[in-house]
Amino acid sequence: MSILGLWECADEEPECESCHSELTYDEVEAAGAPSRPLDFPAPTVYRCRRVDIRARDHRSGSVYFVRDVIMRSGIDRCGRRSDIAYLSRKKLGKTTYGSLRLCVVLRRISPSKTDLQESRQDAFEGDFVNWESTDEKVVMKISEWHKIHSMRGRHLEDPIKEISTLQMLGDYHPHVQGAREALQDDNNLYTIMPYLSGGDLYGKLVEHDILCPLGMILEEGNEFNGHVENRARFWFGQLLEAVFHLQMKGVCHRDISLENLLLDDNDNLVLIDPGLSLRVPYSDPRNYGCVSDVSCGGSRLLMKAQGQGGRLMYAPPEIINKEDYVDAFALDMWAVGVILFIMLVGRAPFKWAHPTDQRYEKMSSGELKSLLKLLDIRISPEASDLLQGFFHRDPRKRITLAEAMRHPWIQGKEFTHEETIPVPVPPAPKRFPFVRQDESPNSSPISFLRKSKGSQKRRLSPGAAMPFQVAAS
Repeated sequence: MSILGLWECADEEPECESCHSELTYDEVEAAGAPSRPLDFPAPTVYRCRRVDIRARDHRSGSVYFVRDVIMRSGIDRCGRRSDIAYLSRKKLGKTTYGSLRLCVVLRRISPSKTDLQESRQDAFEGDFVNWESTDEKVVMKISEWHKIHSMRGRHLEDPIKEISTLQMLGDYHPHVQGAREALQDDNNLYTIMPYLSGGDLYGKLVEHDILCPLGMILEEGNEFNGHVENRARFWFGQLLEAVFHLQMKGVCHRDISLENLLLDDNDNLVLIDPGLSLRVPYSDPRNYGCVSDVSCGGSRLLMKAQGQGGRLMYAPPEIINKEDYVDAFALDMWAVGVILFIMLVGRAPFKWAHPTDQRYEKMSSGELKSLLKLLDIRISPEASDLLQGFFHRDPRKRITLAEAMRHPWIQGKEFTHEETIPVPVPPAPKRFPFVRQDESPNSSPISFLRKSKGSQKRRLSPGAAMPFQVAAS
């Protein structure tokens, strides 16, 4: 559903799921006693194996011998093996538990009866060519089992819980990254996710001269730019759609930041990395006093605080002040407001949500407009009004997702109040071309492989370095 019509069902059917995003803090508080976050359902993880195969380049027709291709093991209920395999192409970066790698998707071609015989699998893979490359790429997150076991319970991020969250959110929403599948062998846990080629939002804002380095906090001087606001409206609307999807699943992301917002090849925004997410508790309308999940149709409950979670700059005041109970959705709405401020102004609003930070103190007291005027930061009245809604230190006053989606700035409308000066709305946003520097459009996915000579096995030659996410301080 489009951003403009996202809330039409709420007006027609009061009992629909969008009502969960309508609830205020007072309504949540009155729904029942606070509860701990719910456990995520157990993930579905399949066994996999590494094999050496011959694969045909689907563009040139050349045949290559490739090693350590990862594919699912075993036979499904229909007596067939997996028809998808993953060829690791290059390392993208490190993670707490391992690494991220860019992989090319291989697809099985011309399967035969030999494929059903487990005892002859090695000979089959080595002697025949029944795999072919594709243009599809994925990101493989490799987590080492020995690190998972040694750090579990001592580190906030949990790869197993992350897979559970990804599978619960699904892989169908255009603005929320999902998991294609999860695999494991004796050494590693593999999470297969779509590859987003547009880079992160931080880099895109810098590229278009919108964003200064995030070490530069808010300072004087900024002229109103309608095109910047229009571009921000485009991406921010997609962010709200992503948060709406999480809320409909009863999930609090808890780590929304510029680093976790990537762009696809069409410059559409995608929210990633739900490794710190929490599953929100709900009241059970059929069993008074019992706690359930979002599917029961009850009201969400206040949640016992689980610590900071994400980056300090995006943490709301109730987390900084170590409150005992919080409204999980209000946590994400504060972080969403920080993102919007950075999109519009080009700098971070404050270092952290603490009274010792003078800019936070002024913004959270309802004086954001006067602060912007004092610093000569010029944005439209509609934008400043929306920003103020996010930056209330009291979560009871903080704007809900439903209210944000209906706000005039999101809808591209102007205030009609006599005390405000109408600001012309810029034309519709254009998507910006993004040309990758590390490969040409016509390059072959596995053209860097060496052709096999007889039965000799060759390893992949190292790929060129690839730019990864720009870390923001």
